[in-house]
Amino acid sequence: MVGMGQEFAGYTITRRLASGGMTYLYVAVDQQQNRVVIRRLKSDHIKDRRIRASFLQGAQILSHLDHPNVVRLIKAGTFQDEPYTVVEYVEARNLRELILRKDPLLYQNTLTIMRQMAAAISYVHMAGYLHLDIKPENFVIRNDGLVILVDFDLAIERKPKPVKISPLPGTFAYLPPETLLRNLVDDQTDIYAFGVTCYEMFTGHKPFEGVTLEDSRKAQLDPNGRPTRFRFHNVNLPPAMENLVLKCLAYRQTDRYPSMSLVMRDLETMV
Repeated sequence: MVGMGQEFAGYTITRRLASGGMTYLYVAVDQQQNRVVIRRLKSDHIKDRRIRASFLQGAQILSHLDHPNVVRLIKAGTFQDEPYTVVEYVEARNLRELILRKDPLLYQNTLTIMRQMAAAISYVHMAGYLHLDIKPENFVIRNDGLVILVDFDLAIERKPKPVKISPLPGTFAYLPPETLLRNLVDDQTDIYAFGVTCYEMFTGHKPFEGVTLEDSRKAQLDPNGRPTRFRFHNVNLPPAMENLVLKCLAYRQTDRYPSMSLVMRDLETMV
């Protein structure tokens, strides 16, 4: 267990922040007392070569990115044979927390938040990468409304054609059918996950739900299945916004948005 005041790679850890699927997050200060976030692999992952490689690849990708809606990498390396990354400290709450609390910030700034989320994903794609872990936990929102995309541990280089990947990236509920059935990823993998994230933001529910997890998975993989209409959860959502989200969630790729830039285009027409 890491204690407050512990020195790590030239930083002093001040508190535990959170934990993700593969990492622990800590707030720390550098020698100038600037706050940062240190991301460290969980102990049972440190010796896993595949996970280590993915973790460091994500840091390498993040080092090439510079956008106000993408978390900024400060440093990456290995300390006592433990890989770590240091990213900017952001005073913010993640989107999952805001959804669970039904925070007014979401409903007062819905369109602005969606536009910023889309801008972050579109920028990552244009820079030549796929995020592959788009979900509410990986968007943080400052009190002033700035949205920041975090956690690039599963990110990979973007290719001209869909890439077959194994094991499956991300979280089942955020993966489109072609990824779940054929392990294929491309821009639409992130677009579909963006749709699921927005659906949750508006309704507090996932688009495909059932009595059991298996029921949810069957509905998600049913070619004739449709997400529950928004009006059953949120009657105040404009039809144009619902149509945009449902187009991101289309089962068939030909019915889905082909690029995040087109999602952004349609978002810009809304008021």
